[in-house]
Amino acid sequence: MMQRALQPLAVLAMAASLARTGAAAEIDYGRPEAWLARPGLASAATLTPKDSGYSNLEATARADVFYVHPTTGMREGVANVPIDDPQALATGRVMLMAQSTPFNGIARIYAPRYRQIAMHVYDEGEAALQAPMNFAYEDVRQAFAHYAAHDNQGRPFFLVAHSQGSNHALRLLQEEIQGGPLEARLVAAYLPGGPTPLSIFADHLTRVPPCATAEQIGCAAIWGVFGEGYRDFRGWEAINVYWDASTRRWRSAAGARLVNINPVSWRDDDVPAPAGQHRGAVPFGVPATHFSRPLEHLVSARTEHGYTLVSPAPLPSGLFDDGGTFGGANYHVFDINLFWADLRANARLRLASFLRQRDRAAYPIIEGPMTATAIAGEPFQLRFSVHNAAARWHVEGLPEGLHLDPDTAEISGVPVTPGPHAVIVTATNDAGADTAELALIVTPASK
Repeated sequence: MMQRALQPLAVLAMAASLARTGAAAEIDYGRPEAWLARPGLASAATLTPKDSGYSNLEATARADVFYVHPTTGMREGVANVPIDDPQALATGRVMLMAQSTPFNGIARIYAPRYRQIAMHVYDEGEAALQAPMNFAYEDVRQAFAHYAAHDNQGRPFFLVAHSQGSNHALRLLQEEIQGGPLEARLVAAYLPGGPTPLSIFADHLTRVPPCATAEQIGCAAIWGVFGEGYRDFRGWEAINVYWDASTRRWRSAAGARLVNINPVSWRDDDVPAPAGQHRGAVPFGVPATHFSRPLEHLVSARTEHGYTLVSPAPLPSGLFDDGGTFGGANYHVFDINLFWADLRANARLRLASFLRQRDRAAYPIIEGPMTATAIAGEPFQLRFSVHNAAARWHVEGLPEGLHLDPDTAEISGVPVTPGPHAVIVTATNDAGADTAELALIVTPASK
């Protein structure tokens, strides 16, 4: 959980405390203003990093994402922050841009506002957390129930969250998804940012296991990021909580054996993933570089003590700044940004696996690649792979000098114009069509 504001702003005074009582009105999730993002609503969830070549393909997406944002409310004097708090809303939109956008190439994004627990309450102990956390969870539960009843319509979906949001989403998995009609439509849950005991899955979440491999579906991927050399894991666990279904309370994870997956290799083992496998981090927090092109091969990653440790540490100061929230080698704020491109590729891989295994799709499923690099003035060749044969191929956004063979799915030629190019490819057969992105970077010719 974040213990200080990313960018503290002046906030309005609140007249009444929001304890978990019947006095507080429910949020109407049928109204657009109850959401940070949903289809048809202008939001930061539709963005892609500057100069990246990635595309927002929500309009043709076959899947959905239900995203629960982390703690963004810093208001003192209240236990739960109202959804129209200006500072919480502004920071919420920053986190929406940072954390939900890895998925807009394959999914429509739904992100509810909710009356989150205020930051200061984390410093007041477990007893003080119980009612405010339950209150916040009830908003998230009702938002998900609205999505399930009115929006899902049998579509595959991902559950995505961070920090406080992951606490609520993990409880959703236990109480609302496992054993219900949407369990079979869950592609995967990505829930970083909260120490999560393995016992949750052994004792309560028995039908949704921790993810262990890159293509596994119906599982939960959980991780938390620190730099090599970080040591205060027990202190971190002491100020974070998870939902204990046995006691019906929010509890510290201190001393528990934790779940963790490596967000580069997408395996749950302790084999290090070298920087050469890292697909790319999106810079966060420095105005000159914030939300710009993903930087590949930036960090190596390995699992130890139930966490992901990355190197080099510290991270480049010109690329990552958490505004003084934690500092040092605690990279909690960057749990998703550090692996933005890794998440984008892995979500696409898991969705393809889901469509093959669960839906037995007969239409083409474009399997890759999703990124490529060419050199201006030099020959270039690339062929797409596809599950289920495509009778027809179509492409948009190719730079001058390149063309697509509609029969072989091969792009070839000599590119002329340097820069990022957002290429969109469609494969069609008699059963339907699939659309995918190709982020093509053409670099200038060397002199």
